[in-house]
Amino acid sequence: MSTRWTSSADAVVVGFGLTGAPVLERLLGASGAGDVAVLDRGAFWEPEGHAFPGERSLILDRPLTVDPREDHVLLRTPGAGPARLRKWWASRLAGGGSWLWYGQLSRFRPSDLRMRSAYGGALGPEVRDWPIDFAELDRAYAHIQGRLRPFGCAYGHTEAAYRDFDGGPYLERPGPSHLERLMVDRLGRDGLNAYVGQSCLGGRAWDTCPVSPVTGRPAERGRPMLARPNWYVDLYGTLREDPRVRLLGGCYVSRVLVDGGAVQGVEYLQRDDAGDLRTRRIRCGTVVLAPGALETNRILLSSDLPDRNGLLGRRFTFTLERTAYLVTAEPRERDLADRLAGLYGNVVIKDFYDLGETGPLRKGGKFALYDAYVAESPARHVRNLRMRGPELARFLRAERGHYVVKVSFKGESLPSAGKFVSLSARRNAFGARVPTVTYTPHPADLLLQERVTAILPRIGRALGAVETRVHPVPSGEDLVSAHHHGGAVFGDDAAQAVLDRDCECFEARGLFVADSSFMPTSGATNSSLTAMANAHRVAGVVAARLS
Repeated sequence: MSTRWTSSADAVVVGFGLTGAPVLERLLGASGAGDVAVLDRGAFWEPEGHAFPGERSLILDRPLTVDPREDHVLLRTPGAGPARLRKWWASRLAGGGSWLWYGQLSRFRPSDLRMRSAYGGALGPEVRDWPIDFAELDRAYAHIQGRLRPFGCAYGHTEAAYRDFDGGPYLERPGPSHLERLMVDRLGRDGLNAYVGQSCLGGRAWDTCPVSPVTGRPAERGRPMLARPNWYVDLYGTLREDPRVRLLGGCYVSRVLVDGGAVQGVEYLQRDDAGDLRTRRIRCGTVVLAPGALETNRILLSSDLPDRNGLLGRRFTFTLERTAYLVTAEPRERDLADRLAGLYGNVVIKDFYDLGETGPLRKGGKFALYDAYVAESPARHVRNLRMRGPELARFLRAERGHYVVKVSFKGESLPSAGKFVSLSARRNAFGARVPTVTYTPHPADLLLQERVTAILPRIGRALGAVETRVHPVPSGEDLVSAHHHGGAVFGDDAAQAVLDRDCECFEARGLFVADSSFMPTSGATNSSLTAMANAHRVAGVVAARLS
């Protein structure tokens, strides 16, 4: 039976988010790029209004294009049956959180790419080296950081060491705030090598502390979502005016159509004006998946791929996370400079830790410390504190007059046989099989959490905290972080990977993956910058192919 195509394109990019944007930028800069269709779950709406020059407000008075209740994931953890996991990252607008991204930028280290070389098979057969050299990633890092133009301050480091740790071009801040200086100095005296990290000010934090870093004037209220002047917003404006681009919102991609080992097109569902679902198919020879690792895994597992090596959905990880709140004895400063520090400032501790006494395993991690009272919206702050009643009221009173430091840990989660994505027998509102994430922590993950349990109180003591609240080791739904990796890992050996070194699928030529699904290991810090850098690298291959 022949496939009924509703349209055609030279290339289809799925997802206009953190990794879809670098792909589109590079594709449209190539001479051979023709008709490019962009499919996103959210809607491509016209931003309107402004509060500061170049800033646009995003329309919020429309229903969700894809209601989170219509689509969900099941999570299976040790000792528990599958529980429904709400996909809180589901987007209202095309690009989702990319519009308002407030990111702590941090590069992977060369050692993050060579875990198997360092430890052999001691960590299990699932741990593999990356097939590329760090130098290839380094060039892409420089390009992305040049686009994002993060704010930075080298306090706590020499300039050379700062660039070595976080790298890339950045906008120099006037200096550390009072709180940042206090934290770096006190942590340094305790032997914890802290410095002021880089941040990309996408906009979320401006809304919780509404002051323009450019003018110092208060922002207009009443517009809860604002698109700040940044690379992502500028790129969106360019795409809307480019005749080669079709922006298709409200699309639920069901599968990639493959035949004879090559991509034939993409199938997706979209609601018509009456609200009924319609199946549409775009015929094309090049597809780039960039909707995020969980969505990419769902799409690949639902597609016409033979999966001869049984690795689709395997080696899937969440970044290890841990949180603590420290109430300090330091009176809260109310000058403008310190409030601005709450917008884009964070103090970072990066290090490697010996785990246990069974071998020479060292795993990395990153602690980010910042003023939670300023950087988190009130509702989110209360939710994150996980307190109720009189206990919550007492804590909120204390932090009004004193600095409260949120300590957020990000660490490497190693892949194992007990971490994977599969498709359940259940169906969602789109008739698609619901993905199940099975997640059994690697023994090294548990060892690293033990070290973090000991380090968090040490940070509190160094800062002179009068109260330290350390959240327990995450379990169940709390295991889920904002950073998802793997499930379609890349490598040089088709027997050991889903994608080749250019992130093209071994079993479907013309099918590329540009989000963090490609990662064999998750690295010891936030993975967003690395995913964007690799997306830029992969887009170069796709652009050359189209040319």
